[in-house]
Amino acid sequence: MYIIGDANFIKNWSLLHSPHLRNIDVELILMKNVVVFAGNECVKEREDYYYRLAYDTGKVLAENGFVTITGGGPGLMNEVMRGAVSTGGKTIAVCLEISGRKHTLFATEKTVYHSLSDRQNKLLSLGEAFISLPGGIGTLFEITQVLAMKRKEEISRDLPLILIGNPHFSNFNSLIRYLNKDGFVPPQITDFYRTVDNPQQAVDLLNRYNKK
Repeated sequence: MYIIGDANFIKNWSLLHSPHLRNIDVELILMKNVVVFAGNECVKEREDYYYRLAYDTGKVLAENGFVTITGGGPGLMNEVMRGAVSTGGKTIAVCLEISGRKHTLFATEKTVYHSLSDRQNKLLSLGEAFISLPGGIGTLFEITQVLAMKRKEEISRDLPLILIGNPHFSNFNSLIRYLNKDGFVPPQITDFYRTVDNPQQAVDLLNRYNKK
């Protein structure tokens, strides 16, 4: 009996269809770890909307049995973790030490890094799927890092990257189309991510991925 459930297997999904495995009894442990990118702040008058979106994302992930992983910061990141913990979910915070910044209080596991590159390497290494909520420069950096790694096939192009929240990400989609028009990104870059309106649609995509 082979139990295949680590990230390296998930990132090489086609291995399951290899002729070498046709006569082997394989027990597949489905993808569980979902890294959620999100902002650490927004304007006060938009907090109710963005915080609810983040909270609902964590909650629906936990309700569907996923482990929620974030950068462990305040703001939307904290609300994602709070939503997951509210329904008994496991949460992992991969924090960056920044003077004056408070880390989330809703992590069941937490590690702290002093280097952004070390923190990002750890955060991405834990992901078997990626979700992004609205955010700023750091969030855009994380999204484009995943896209760049997919393009270079440093991570599997099949790993889900789902952006939640329109019209926020409609501007991102417009940028990608503009870059493609001028030849700065290949047309297939749009195959590397999906944009949805709400957390439930994102989880539906994750569950569909697990059924492949």
